[in-house]
Amino acid sequence: MSDELADVELVLPAEPESVALARQMVRGVLDSLGWGEESRTDISIAVTEACTNSVLHAYPDGDGGEYEVHAWVEPEKLVVAVRDRGRGITPRVPSPAAGLGLGVPLMLAIGDDVSFHTEDGVTEVRMTFSRSSRQAGS
Repeated sequence: MSDELADVELVLPAEPESVALARQMVRGVLDSLGWGEESRTDISIAVTEACTNSVLHAYPDGDGGEYEVHAWVEPEKLVVAVRDRGRGITPRVPSPAAGLGLGVPLMLAIGDDVSFHTEDGVTEVRMTFSRSSRQAGS
């Protein structure tokens, strides 16, 4: 994982209520970029799913913890990284208690590039959204 300077950075408690703050932060960045409503909605969904994964799965024993949301702009694209210091990404067997498991497929469908990485106890989901592929003017 590299240490890009984030244009916006939040450190949030791994609690369900915090996900709305992360979503609002990313929508604010997208608003300032002038991207269209469809783009803002899609990207907000992807970020919500990444944050929700940190909240629900990184600290499953209720140990608490935090997660970070970093967003920065590169030429013609927005990059969002969600990081936590929880248990990492592990394969799981679908179960009613775990939910439908649609978060990762949604992120992959919405993001132009989505990567998952764990290193030194830090798990990162990095999503890149390209302005040119997002109907930015709609």
